[in-house]
Amino acid sequence: MEIWKDAWRSIFRRPSRSLLTICSIGIGIFSVVVIGIIGETGKQAVTAELSSLGMEGVTLQTEEGVSAILTRQELEAVRRDPQVQSATPLVVNYGEAESTMGKENAVIWGVDANIPAMVSLELLYGRSILPADVSGAEKVCMVEEALALELFGRSNVTGRTVSLCLEGTWEDFKIIGVAETGGSIFQSMMGGTVPPFVYLPYTAQQQCSGQQGFDRIAVQFRSGAGEEAGVAACAAAEASLGESGTVRVENLSQFTDTFTGVVDLVTLILSGIAGISLIVAGLSIMTAMLSSVRERTREIGIKKSLGASSGVIVAEFLLESVFLSLAGSAAGILIGTAGCWAAGTILGTGISIQPELIWFCLGSALLTGAVFGAYPAKRAAELRPVEALRQ
Repeated sequence: MEIWKDAWRSIFRRPSRSLLTICSIGIGIFSVVVIGIIGETGKQAVTAELSSLGMEGVTLQTEEGVSAILTRQELEAVRRDPQVQSATPLVVNYGEAESTMGKENAVIWGVDANIPAMVSLELLYGRSILPADVSGAEKVCMVEEALALELFGRSNVTGRTVSLCLEGTWEDFKIIGVAETGGSIFQSMMGGTVPPFVYLPYTAQQQCSGQQGFDRIAVQFRSGAGEEAGVAACAAAEASLGESGTVRVENLSQFTDTFTGVVDLVTLILSGIAGISLIVAGLSIMTAMLSSVRERTREIGIKKSLGASSGVIVAEFLLESVFLSLAGSAAGILIGTAGCWAAGTILGTGISIQPELIWFCLGSALLTGAVFGAYPAKRAAELRPVEALRQ
């Protein structure tokens, strides 16, 4: 117990030096904490965003070079699979949208009535596409708010008419709804490089463009469905086509894995850079402890002459370096988490603080203190009492 008290009191013998050492450790831990919190928060945000866009299922499409096309028959075959929660056809054209105020490029999606549930479209005005619109191939559409502002100068344009160019043919469509722009994280990152989206009944798009089948069928599975569900959906489509090896499965969850992997890699690299500051802080601990050994040489000689073993001396100096590290890590953790929480509150975004990160920082601090305090402690233990008393 006396060793602990001596180690604690030694910190306050040179308070300014101890404070600087604690600050150096605190800066390193602060960097690791902030980078870790930002990385984990970003990863969860990406995962949630992709999940909200229906990125947890698969898409089915015919292999390149295959003459077969996906039709309503294959769609119904996939929907009959007991593991399938919902499936929707996708027909896509890259065209133009025009009003009396101007013309804009647009990505035109032919979809079914269940598309809002598949990609979590957030309607701002009007209504979504109804089954009656699909069955009747009605010339109605939903547009993104950005397109409404560009073509009409205001957000609520329900009831207005927009001309769409499909395969070189211009057709007029009535706007029945306006969806929020940038619901996709890809649009948010790419800014203006991605044209705004227009959604219309796939039957109307097929009728206007002359396309017979679907480009893809997007499939979402019921909770608990495994990887084999995608294989089963593919098999159902191929059975309907009557040809094997004609349909390809694309697992949309791979996008989530890719993005979270990139975030993890960036976080790891930045944490490694921040870890360099911990090494610098460890060197400052070693310098401070070596100075302490020189200043307390006579004290060490007295203790050893009174019977203190080398192990006791080592333990005392190691404890002192560990106390300095723990104090710095506690300050870094508190300031880092408080700063991230304050930033999240100001920006209106939640933050994710993992207990594992806190324990990692504490463990790193203990290891830093022990490693960089070992050499000064060894120097102190090797002092001979007679020579130390002469100092």
